[in-house]
Amino acid sequence: MTELNDAVDDLTLPKPVKVQTDDGHTWATEDALLLQLREAVSSSLNSGSGVGGSPSTRNVLDGDALHKAAVITSQIGDWCRIAGAEVTRDAVTDLRAWHAAFLTRDEPEEFYLGQMRGWASQIRAMVNPPKVIEITAPCPVCGQGEYVNEMGERITNPLALTYRPDSDHMWKNSKVLCRACDAVWIGGDAMEELRDELNERDTA
Repeated sequence: MTELNDAVDDLTLPKPVKVQTDDGHTWATEDALLLQLREAVSSSLNSGSGVGGSPSTRNVLDGDALHKAAVITSQIGDWCRIAGAEVTRDAVTDLRAWHAAFLTRDEPEEFYLGQMRGWASQIRAMVNPPKVIEITAPCPVCGQGEYVNEMGERITNPLALTYRPDSDHMWKNSKVLCRACDAVWIGGDAMEELRDELNERDTA
């Protein structure tokens, strides 16, 4: 049950995180993932009044968070009812109550483990989206220096680097996509290969 415990804790408990600073790094406490999702929802609901601004300025991610929070809260409520745990409509409280009840039952955990890991991944992607940087060089595969976007516009720099600056293995988890030919480079070795290819093109 250790993996199940870890999955529940990942969603419901705060955790220490390393934060990069000008002097190196320091440690801070990050809210539980379900709480971060709730805060994103609150931002969405409050953004239409006061200093939050008009509805036209609302962050689209917050709308996604509202939908995701509703789905997760409903699913956890269903789990609680099946396990005989009280439902409060507070996702953190209910998930921990479900977990305590589930431990008394003889039931496989794989389904629940997969669901919770999926939620954790989705929440992280919403509250901390990856950074995207354009590479100002033609694609070494197709040779194109521009591409046509979904609006039919011709845009320069088809190579786009996507990465997470807070990742422990930033380059290992990074990706470059050519939006002209869909060529992809993923991970540290591929990044080095792409760099060499771009350097060879510059010196050719």
